Amino acid sequence: MKTIVSFSLKSESAKITIRLNSFFFLFGFFLIGCKSIEPLPPTETIIDPPISEAKASYLSIPIEINLENYYKSAESSIPTSFSGKEKNCEGLSYMYQLKRDPILFKTNAVGLDFSTKVAYSLDLSYCPKCTNLFSNEGNCLVPRFFGSCGINEPMRSASISFATKLEMASNFNLKSTTNLTKLDLSDPCEITMVNYDITSTLDKEIRKEMKTIQSEIDKEIGKIDIKSTCASAWKQLQEIIPIETYGYLKLSPSKIALSALKFNQNKVYFDLGIESFPTIQTEKPISKPIALPNLSEFKKTDGFQLNMDIFASYDSLNQWVAKSAQGSEFILKGRKIRLDSIQLIGADGNRIHLSIQFSGVRKGILYFSAQPKLDITKQLIYLNDIQFDLKTKSILLKSAKWLFNEQIIKRLEHEAKIDLKSIFSEAKHEITKSLNQDLEKNIHLSGSVQKMDVIDLFPLKKGLFIRSEITGKLKLNID
Repeated sequence: MKTIVSFSLKSESAKITIRLNSFFFLFGFFLIGCKSIEPLPPTETIIDPPISEAKASYLSIPIEINLENYYKSAESSIPTSFSGKEKNCEGLSYMYQLKRDPILFKTNAVGLDFSTKVAYSLDLSYCPKCTNLFSNEGNCLVPRFFGSCGINEPMRSASISFATKLEMASNFNLKSTTNLTKLDLSDPCEITMVNYDITSTLDKEIRKEMKTIQSEIDKEIGKIDIKSTCASAWKQLQEIIPIETYGYLKLSPSKIALSALKFNQNKVYFDLGIESFPTIQTEKPISKPIALPNLSEFKKTDGFQLNMDIFASYDSLNQWVAKSAQGSEFILKGRKIRLDSIQLIGADGNRIHLSIQFSGVRKGILYFSAQPKLDITKQLIYLNDIQFDLKTKSILLKSAKWLFNEQIIKRLEHEAKIDLKSIFSEAKHEITKSLNQDLEKNIHLSGSVQKMDVIDLFPLKKGLFIRSEITGKLKLNID
């Protein structure tokens, strides 16, 4: 009996042991099945790919300056009346007065034209022969001949015109050369004394006085401060321009040039040529302004053609990746997997690191690396040659080998794309908005972006370095 009882106890003990082992095995499997998969992120070796030197961009910015204020200044600075005299014992003595009308200004192909009317009067005397016997000042041997015009009668008139040629000097100053182009004594003094015609003398004296007007015109034109205008524009073009939701535009001008001056309807026009190395960054860059350089050779371009370097942080790019992938679900070996988020987290060399948070029958995070590729025609960034990170691969082989599957990679390659067309469509609108503003009280910037294309990209540790081409129009109006 004891032997039977003893056998029976051993059998029950064995059954209990087997049941306990089965329970713990199933319980352990259940725990493994529910445990989140959280491998360590990829090790950062921080090897950034070499980036080719950016090509210089050229902006041709039309500038328009209204000359009316300078006209007013010139008008107020030029005397409205002139007088002169010459006293001789022998020969002609005279005294004259000139009064000018307001000066009319207008532009021509190479500069400015000025015209006015002059009213004049003349009082004169003539002595054929003098002697110094009785006076150091001399005495006329015969009675003097006297004459006048414009005295005790309406003043006589003359029409006068000037032309000013303007050139830009290398130091940004306007070089002004004004010459008298017309002197028409339309109402001359018809006075002759013993065969002495006063007309030539009068012409000479009026021309002498007109030199005062010429010098005043050149003096006032010299006050047209092109250099300050260019310096102000240069300073403003170095300012960081916020682009709503996209970051900051930094033009980084390096050289400046001016085209030939053109004149029309009381305005002077020229193109401000700027060589620059523009960038767009998601984080506000540091601005270190440089002084206005000397003038360089002008290169004519139509509007602006910018080789724009854009640094887009992975944080800013992830919102665009999320739009295409977040919430995507698929069945993997009979199990439902949901992609909760795809995040770009860094790069190493030419490959980019990304993390995927998933849920469903299991939840956790997986790490991959991929080669970012640019489709220039479609303006699309997509991920190619996606591979499991080594640490992710190791933990999956130990705990969830079924997740180590090509189907996930194919799904990622299909979902993880960045459509640049939609991004740039909004960006063009925002940049255009930023290019239309008052830089200063009297300086107005206006422009538009017509085309924006990505031509190359480089994955860096903290973001994508994107090289793009932007074309558009830009103009500065200066009051």
